[in-house]
Amino acid sequence: MDHTQPPDGGSERFPTFDPEFGEPPEPTVKRAQGLSPYRGGGQPNPWLVGLAVGVVLAAVSIIAFGLFAPEDGAASGTTAAPTTGVPGTTGVPGTTGVPGTTGVPGTTGVPGTQATLPPGSGPPDTIAAIGNPIDISELTMSSNDIGPLDIGADGDRVLGRLAATFGQPTDDTGFRVGNGSFGECPGDSIRVVRWGPLNIVTRGEAGDHEFVSYRLDLRYGGVATPPTDMATLSGLRVGDTVEQLESTYAGYVIEYVVDEDVSLVFELRSQRGGELLLWGPVDSQAPDSLVTGIYSPDPCDA
Repeated sequence: MDHTQPPDGGSERFPTFDPEFGEPPEPTVKRAQGLSPYRGGGQPNPWLVGLAVGVVLAAVSIIAFGLFAPEDGAASGTTAAPTTGVPGTTGVPGTTGVPGTTGVPGTTGVPGTQATLPPGSGPPDTIAAIGNPIDISELTMSSNDIGPLDIGADGDRVLGRLAATFGQPTDDTGFRVGNGSFGECPGDSIRVVRWGPLNIVTRGEAGDHEFVSYRLDLRYGGVATPPTDMATLSGLRVGDTVEQLESTYAGYVIEYVVDEDVSLVFELRSQRGGELLLWGPVDSQAPDSLVTGIYSPDPCDA
């Protein structure tokens, strides 16, 4: 059999060793007239590609917006962002209730604020009234007392009885370190409480102080107030004349001296060189001059 020719009707070509046998010719394809030939491997139209990409991106955006948009339609971060409870907005330490706003030492109620004020410059403290009012006729002044109010008695009780009699004081220094201006020894802790012209001096500390002296003086003010009607055991009142002073105490020794703090004063003793009973400022030694104050002995001299 001749192996150089394929069987009849076959289409596969087998290689041959015939040197004159070459590559088979390319088949000829006939095309219909009027059609452009197909160009395999050509580039796609860029306008069509761009349009397709845009459509896809738009669809993705719509889907994403529908999935992640807040239910109320607000943009994320506008109203959905935390508004309260954020550190620094409300309840932040330092805004309210911070130590130092109220109750801070040095603002109000600080020990030593009123206690360092001079008499006449601070608001009065509220003093609880004790007992019934004392009649002015019973508030007689002596070296040892004002009627039923004994020098050396409990300070709170004395102030309470006077509050029941005259009402709340017109001035109150609170407890402070004395400088001697009210006859106390410098350095003593004292409290000076005033009702018009009447000054009551106590010595000690809050809750433990005693009544040590008084000064009734028209220069403190309150000339028309009830304390002005207080009198000594013998009947001397502030506003009386020097002549009335000498007449009332005709059997006593009265001397006129200049006090460095008060100016010209009278000093009343039972005898020359005896214990001081009462003293106080006078305008002069002239008979018609006025006695403007009546004081008990100074507590530092006791």
